[in-house]
Amino acid sequence: MKYLKLIPVCFLMVSGWIFTGHAQNVKRRISEMIGAGDVIRTSFTDTAQINLYQGNGRSGSSYGALGLHNNPACQKNTNRFGKTQYMHISHWVRAKFNADYLIPVLKIYWNEEPPAVVSYKQHQSFYNGFIKTSFGTDRGKVAVETWFDQVDRELSGITIDVEGQVSDVIIDPMETLNVHYGQKIIQTAKIIKHEKYFEIQLNCMDRKASVFLLTNVSVEESRNKLVLKLHPGQNQIQLSYNRPVSAAVAVSRRRTVNWWNARWKQTSTLMLPDTNAQQLWVRSMGLILSTVNEDKKGFPAPMGFTGNLWPFPFPQDLSYIHSLLLSTGNIGVAKAWVEQFAAEIEGMKDYTKRLYGIAGVFCPWVFPYGDFKGYHTPGPPNIFNYEIHNSGYLCRMAYETSKFVNDEVWSRRYAYDLIEQTALFYRNMAKKGKEGYWHLYIKPAMGQDEMGGANQQDYLCALFSAKYCFQKAVELNLDPEGVYRTILLDGLAFPTLKSAKGVYFTNKAGRDGDLGKQKHPVQLNDLAYLPVNKQANPASIMAYQKRYEITQDACKPHFYGWTLGEFLLAGSRAGDVDGWKRDWANIRKADYTDDGWIQLYETSSAYDATFYTTTNALIVQSLYSNLVDDWFNKLEIAKCNPWEGKVYLDRVYSILGVKLTGEINGRDAQLNLYAWKDCQFELCGRKLSLRKGRTVKVKIINSKLILNK
Repeated sequence: MKYLKLIPVCFLMVSGWIFTGHAQNVKRRISEMIGAGDVIRTSFTDTAQINLYQGNGRSGSSYGALGLHNNPACQKNTNRFGKTQYMHISHWVRAKFNADYLIPVLKIYWNEEPPAVVSYKQHQSFYNGFIKTSFGTDRGKVAVETWFDQVDRELSGITIDVEGQVSDVIIDPMETLNVHYGQKIIQTAKIIKHEKYFEIQLNCMDRKASVFLLTNVSVEESRNKLVLKLHPGQNQIQLSYNRPVSAAVAVSRRRTVNWWNARWKQTSTLMLPDTNAQQLWVRSMGLILSTVNEDKKGFPAPMGFTGNLWPFPFPQDLSYIHSLLLSTGNIGVAKAWVEQFAAEIEGMKDYTKRLYGIAGVFCPWVFPYGDFKGYHTPGPPNIFNYEIHNSGYLCRMAYETSKFVNDEVWSRRYAYDLIEQTALFYRNMAKKGKEGYWHLYIKPAMGQDEMGGANQQDYLCALFSAKYCFQKAVELNLDPEGVYRTILLDGLAFPTLKSAKGVYFTNKAGRDGDLGKQKHPVQLNDLAYLPVNKQANPASIMAYQKRYEITQDACKPHFYGWTLGEFLLAGSRAGDVDGWKRDWANIRKADYTDDGWIQLYETSSAYDATFYTTTNALIVQSLYSNLVDDWFNKLEIAKCNPWEGKVYLDRVYSILGVKLTGEINGRDAQLNLYAWKDCQFELCGRKLSLRKGRTVKVKIINSKLILNK
């Protein structure tokens, strides 16, 4: 079928929340969309509760109910819901296993927490980037405001407005550290008073850093801590990492507001008729935008800058966030990540050669903050660091970013070598079997199904990754000898893994009794993580339908890691509205989120593992994919729309070359399609062609496309 060439539309759509009139009205509507996700608390509890998270992509923190970090001596505010402490992407050490670990910088907390609190309010504004906490005590009134500067990302700010008398504030350099893998590490601190500011010099395992304090508060030194004596009026506290404070409080505050307002205006937005869905979308995007950065100083850990659970980054987890960054218009961050990976390609090649003795790139399960020299010598911490499927996600990040950047020079410089080297890694372990299929086997190795055993043949996840890498190498003419084309024509060993139930085992050693013991539903990878098929694979659809049966404890319901996020995203791609609704209802039933829907736990009921950006990214991908999906290389609208009533979306990007703005109601839609590059794509069975910079208005009624010419 020939592509229909569309004439650009000269008018703008005005409908509900999608308003393209005066800039002030646009700003107001975006602020209302984002404001629908604000966290507002009006009652205080002296028991532990979910902390609130802030960051600027380079540093960040969770704050407690009284606006600062929880006092470690107060049992009422324990770390039940995770840690409260400052973290910074450059504050890491190379320690046990020659691995890299983020370590905390310091804590700032009330010296004495009040015995009783009245007139309490805590408000996190995602549109403006602030947390404001106000309360009264028997001694006076307090209003705390915190932010992380988005222009000078070394800088954070706090103002504390005081009426009457309040407790002192303690700045506590963290010196005794409990680090992953049971490590006890000492960080020494030395306080130096300069003419206008204090400097806290930190030294941990010979890595040195300084934190600079600038304040209008009287400061005393006590037991290697700083004691801030607050006064009536506004108390200003600024902390800067490795350089003195660069801007006044008012300047830092104002530019942070401006940055957040502008970032939301550039980010794809949704307005959903489901309160919890809207809140989780805003809060998840706020968490992610607070955690990622484009400055190439390091990749974030899965819980961002909370310091919870894992103090190092996982490329697989990053790939889930990366895909969301692209579809929401945050392409600059996604581009910077690929550039950062490309800068380390020689280190990854050496790492691969050292671990496996073959050429190519095995993407490390955990990425270093430093360089690869000596990293993980003599070997990684455990078998899970040998998950060989990981390279497929690196390939996808490189490939999809090249499509969005749409610049051949950039792609050749940064993306293509990553794609070529990940494909080479799988080529060098692939062998053709007697039955004609290509098998993958290398030692040491582990699969994504952590219960599937080590050093097995044909990990299903690795087969998906290898297929994806080979496909992209062929597409981009990175297969000069035709080896990848031959492997794809012959077929990888998927059929040899098929069980009697019609779903794939997770490796060659799989048995029927293993189905149901899986921690992760690997069989859904080609519906959620790697688009290797032009249409849904029957075995994958069968696995999706049996997802509760094949995944450990899912029927309770209880979910490990990002499992429920994958369920939801696979449901979006499968177009299963009823199944998606079941999975969505299980977010709360399975204790995957708190009762306020503020964050997601890493695993059901894992209360000290809060703000799990990995699953946040998967679930937000699912919310978008319910409405706009291009997984099977065609544009599908409202494929899995579970909501009653109108849904509004603004500037949702598709890899096919358009971004979409408009209104969806059930399966019907009115949309503006703007071409951000020359593109051709299929929509409702019709093939459309758009030139870069052109817009077309379409209606979809009863799955039929109506073009407004």
